Amino acid sequence: MDDWWGDLEREILESLEGHGPVAPAQIGRRLGISEDAAASLLSLLAQEGKVRIRLVDLP
Repeated sequence: MDDWWGDLEREILESLEGHGPVAPAQIGRRLGISEDAAASLLSLLAQEGKVRIRLVDLP
């Protein structure tokens, strides 16, 4: 389980570094997970201080 989470965490962080800011739906599509799963994972990463969640007006 730790390997799975580590891989997913790395993929999310790499996605944000290369394309941020992005919506959870976009992250979900890139990683093949649902928008809700992406939002939950982003929330966990925010609680750990690894990402910041903010409201951004995307075109």
